[in-house]
Amino acid sequence: MIWHIVTRELYDHLTSLRFALTTFILVALMVTNAVVHLQTHPEQVRKYSEKVIASQNELKSRTQLYTLLRNGPGKLYKRPASLAFIADGGEAFLPNESVSGYAWTLYGTTSLWSLGYPRLNMNTISTLRPNAMAIDWVFIITYLLSFIPFLFTFDAISGERERGTLLLCLANSISRSTLLVGKFLGSLITVLITFYFAVLFNLTIISTESWTQLGAADWGRLGLIVLIASCYTGIFTAVGLIVSAMTRESRLSLVMLLLIWVTFVVFMPSTLGTLSSKWMSPVQSHYQFKTAKDAAIDQLKSSIRNQQETLKARQLKSADTSPDNAERIDISELEIWQDFVNKDVEIQERFNRQYLAEQSAQVLRARQITRCSPAAIVQYALESMAGRGFNRHLQFLEHVNFYVRQFRDFIVEMDRDDPESLHIIGVSDGMSKKPISPEAIPIFEDKLTFQDTLNSAMMDMILLILLLSVSLSGAFLVFLRADI
Repeated sequence: MIWHIVTRELYDHLTSLRFALTTFILVALMVTNAVVHLQTHPEQVRKYSEKVIASQNELKSRTQLYTLLRNGPGKLYKRPASLAFIADGGEAFLPNESVSGYAWTLYGTTSLWSLGYPRLNMNTISTLRPNAMAIDWVFIITYLLSFIPFLFTFDAISGERERGTLLLCLANSISRSTLLVGKFLGSLITVLITFYFAVLFNLTIISTESWTQLGAADWGRLGLIVLIASCYTGIFTAVGLIVSAMTRESRLSLVMLLLIWVTFVVFMPSTLGTLSSKWMSPVQSHYQFKTAKDAAIDQLKSSIRNQQETLKARQLKSADTSPDNAERIDISELEIWQDFVNKDVEIQERFNRQYLAEQSAQVLRARQITRCSPAAIVQYALESMAGRGFNRHLQFLEHVNFYVRQFRDFIVEMDRDDPESLHIIGVSDGMSKKPISPEAIPIFEDKLTFQDTLNSAMMDMILLILLLSVSLSGAFLVFLRADI
């Protein structure tokens, strides 16, 4: 009986003008998305490749350990996402590289390379609303796959109540739950047919370009993205049935659904994101951050001066001693400089991490607030699965941190393998002078695994499933208690 109702609903929807119009709009938007992606993505990949090759060539030109340690690995670049057409993710406001930050020269000793993070533009990324200017899948799904289900459900029950056919249906051996499930599946399948058809157009066009070939992991992520979109569509299909069951006139049902759509899809993501940045305590300014870091560095420099004065006093007392004592004093001076440059790096990177953590915490708190809207939830889930947006940026920085530790471990191990070295890391005279093979230097390669994207999207996917369950339960409760 359910499939008989589903078939009838499908036939009514598929032969309607609204089905033809929604199919045309979705296909047109998906084709536009594919064409824009083919015009921009190959150029982004080409520029990324050129920058990476130039950075690696510069790195391999350094054949001395101390030169490697002082100059570091250089700029580390974020790989363009193969699924960039899914979500813009505010990438224009996020840095695409990690750079070194600070340098000084004191008493002939130069500071070492330290890992710095480009500043985030908090005024733009803290709002976290769907970007309506970018015609990507996020825009199409959040706006259209929430609005189109209302077009097919606003009169699903209220319309039959107006025509008197609802009482006629329930007078037969059809239960209310069976009728509701049939109407839900009929409307949902109709909307998904238009969406899947548009997706096929989109992927067919994108697959024609050799620069945008998708791998097995990309197709797996695409499958989950389509499932997320289907779940999101199901939520608004159930909401449409709830309102249609509560009202006796189709016009009133349509007005109420439009208000719900404007509130939860348009108004809440934009307004809550903006208000959340006003409610939360502001992140320290870059001037405050730099002032605090400089104060810590000045304190460290004062400490090194005291140690230098103490060492000079010892040198004066040891002027008439044996050469062995003089040599030991020279080594002690190198060890003082080693302690100084390494603490300098530690202070800089600690302050950089704390500053980044404060900025990230504010963005993540704003995301928690905007998750009151299903549109925001699906936006974050799609961005994560597409490898775009803020979560992807944090994953990139994690990869950078891991590589920097690997890079420094390599320098220590190479120095340890040289028996002629004093093994005083951070000072030119205390490190190995043996040349390094360029092929032995570890190279940074930004990777994005399927597990990374799934982990970052898991919470939003669970929230969508819970919302679908709640909306379906609400539709059953309202329809079972509604007057015929």
